[in-house]
Amino acid sequence: MSFYGDPFARASAWDEENEIGSLWKRFSAYLSAHPSAIGGRADRGERWYELHIALPETAKTGRYEVFSGVEVCGLESIPIECSAKILPAADYAVVTVRGGEMSGDWMGRLFSVVVPDLGRAAAPGFSFELYDSRFKGMDKLMESELEYWIPLLAGGSGR
Repeated sequence: MSFYGDPFARASAWDEENEIGSLWKRFSAYLSAHPSAIGGRADRGERWYELHIALPETAKTGRYEVFSGVEVCGLESIPIECSAKILPAADYAVVTVRGGEMSGDWMGRLFSVVVPDLGRAAAPGFSFELYDSRFKGMDKLMESELEYWIPLLAGGSGR
């Protein structure tokens, strides 16, 4: 399921009342009400994704698309109430973010420090978070981990 807009207009990051929190609540409620709706899950119910898509106006407006979802084996398993995104094949920087690292501008640090230190540049347009058993919940961020995936441009950045 998706949201378009400024997800932090009503509440800050890691606040369940922001638009991303509302999106997760909506998606979770749908799956609870329709547990077999997405029958072709590739993960046996163990992995959840949050996809962020930047658009040309994002830097100026703060609005972007956010999707919460699961990986499926095929598009035919997606119910009409849900949307699908097919992510391009690419090299990805995969960073595990733990506890207190999930505060402040942690995503900015990944793009400005971690990716350049790899000698690569981030591909523009999207990135995503992977939540699995290591993520203990919003109320237990200090005990939690998530993976952040950043697509990389081919070749080096010259650094």
